[in-house]
Amino acid sequence: MSFNKRYVNKETIEIYINNGLGLKKLFNTDAIIFLDKISSKVYYWYVEGLTEDEIKSNLYKNGQESNQSVNG
Repeated sequence: MSFNKRYVNKETIEIYINNGLGLKKLFNTDAIIFLDKISSKVYYWYVEGLTEDEIKSNLYKNGQESNQSVNG
């Protein structure tokens, strides 16, 4: 019997969303190892029931905020 785990970061999430693979497929695993803070937020949003479009919008908003804090 094997143990299925996934390493997840923002780029992985964007690939699954943008290529129509779906977050359900990404998060359907025995263990998830989050490589950054935003990926754990996305998982929380997913569990809370946000749609993929809402999650994508939140990813964009968080990316803009991160850019402003670095550039500002």
